[in-house]
Amino acid sequence: MPDIEIRDNPKLKSISRNITELTFTGFVWGIWMYLLLPIVNVLLWIVGLKFIDTSVIDQVGYKELLGLIGKMGWIVLIVFIVFRLWGFYNYNKFGKKSRRKNAQPVTTEQLGKHFQVPSDAIKALQLQKEISWHYKK
Repeated sequence: MPDIEIRDNPKLKSISRNITELTFTGFVWGIWMYLLLPIVNVLLWIVGLKFIDTSVIDQVGYKELLGLIGKMGWIVLIVFIVFRLWGFYNYNKFGKKSRRKNAQPVTTEQLGKHFQVPSDAIKALQLQKEISWHYKK
């Protein structure tokens, strides 16, 4: 099996091809950077922990932080209770009722009336294995 010879001659590329390749490459690099944002976010969060350590714990601001966490906990608990009560109310009012009405099956007379075809022709069409329909205006 002969070796494959690869020739690389950038002069043969057109300007539009170069622009297209650079645009596509930039777009894909943008997507790649967007996908890396969570990792960058975690790294910045870790750096932020050092800032929190110096500004909150060293300056005895943790008491205020604990008070804020306590208030937030009460707010979350109240919102949870309100949503649970609303869910129980909706379940008791609407959850056990079935208001959906099934449509009645379509009869051959209704099909015939809709398509303006006699009902016996509809019955004959239903018994056919293969139907060719030629629509004339």
